[in-house]
Amino acid sequence: MRLPLLSILIDGVLLSNVRSFTQSASLSSSRCKRRPPPPSLSPSPSWKASLFDIGDGPPRASPQSIGASEEPQQQRVARRSFIRHIATTYSSLVLAPLPAPAQPLTDSRDDTERAPFRSGAHGREEYTNSLVASRDTNISPKEVYDTIASDYLKEAFDAAMAKGRGGNNNYHGSPRALDVGAGAGVSTEVLYNLGYHEIDALDWSGAAWEKYVVEDPDGYCPPGVTFYPLDDERYLDKWRDRRSSQQSKGGTNDVDDDGLLFDVIVFNFAVNESKAKLFAEELLNKHHGRLLAPINTSNDYWLKQTYKVMDSRGEVLWSAIDVGAWSVQFQPDVTQDTCSGIWCAPFNGFQKK
Repeated sequence: MRLPLLSILIDGVLLSNVRSFTQSASLSSSRCKRRPPPPSLSPSPSWKASLFDIGDGPPRASPQSIGASEEPQQQRVARRSFIRHIATTYSSLVLAPLPAPAQPLTDSRDDTERAPFRSGAHGREEYTNSLVASRDTNISPKEVYDTIASDYLKEAFDAAMAKGRGGNNNYHGSPRALDVGAGAGVSTEVLYNLGYHEIDALDWSGAAWEKYVVEDPDGYCPPGVTFYPLDDERYLDKWRDRRSSQQSKGGTNDVDDDGLLFDVIVFNFAVNESKAKLFAEELLNKHHGRLLAPINTSNDYWLKQTYKVMDSRGEVLWSAIDVGAWSVQFQPDVTQDTCSGIWCAPFNGFQKK
């Protein structure tokens, strides 16, 4: 069976050998515009050598160096050399092992288990020191993110997985988190790593998020995370509209069961206690929800805060005026009329409702 196949191969090569020279320029120019294949899809060295040898053909003597009487003899020698070359190449192709089948090229980011949320700003945080992320946003001291990863929020996660958002033991969804003042997305990544894979992240200024999550090569936002370029009050208005819409369509009045409430809420800027209680009572899961916020030590006093954890009734479960060596102090709430200074309107471009 090999001899007929060999003759077919030789005939095909002799025909294609002539055509290959006229096409080589266009093929090489088109290849320059494509990305090289990954190593697993590249031909083996033996395949490369054989294919290139066939395309190039046998070595040819220069006509000027061959006399008229010697030309037929040289041609016969060249033909015999070429046939031997083809036979050798054919044997190597038949006997050589076939390359492994190509694996489909897939984007690992389609798999949310292998492509978690990533912020390019994560890992830049420092203890006791905040860093500028954009004109309107800082990367908070590392004590902030250590507090977010505390046992109180972990307890909410464990309860959500054990009981479900509405107390359903058959619930197998992902716990939900609300990240208020997400900034560069560092707090969002901490929450995601804790297991909260459904996150609403919001910040009135999207500059830091755009820089570190969207544009940064290390940034990635999986489908379960949604960013809203809104302040907390405008977001709350939209959340209430969505709740009313669901209830008007025959949904349950217990929003624990419609997927709108959150297992944890994290504020990343200073707030008055009244706002923290409002979000806790209205947006937290009634069974096990937890809210973490830096709350002003006095109403509208933006120079010092106390970290507090609240449940869905607004009751304080834990508080700390200092975390490690860091004295708790955050940027002020831009929505408040008492907000003043460079972080507030009109200096930062924020427009109130």
